Amino acid sequence: MTDSSVCLSIEGMMCEGCVATVTQALQGVAGVSEVKVNLADKNALVQGNVQVQSLVDAVKQAGYTASPAG
Repeated sequence: MTDSSVCLSIEGMMCEGCVATVTQALQGVAGVSEVKVNLADKNALVQGNVQVQSLVDAVKQAGYTASPAG
């Protein structure tokens, strides 16, 4: 299987600490190969072989809200 990209809208991020928390949460999901979180745009670009719902759940467990962007 090949990696795919998923863009998520993230709600609740206010600072770089939030970015670090969301990044760690997403990196902890099995199958994730790369994570880029952007505070200004309030989104995250995730690459890997992973279900979108797994990413959304990981962000929720970290205390934020995520939904597929687009």
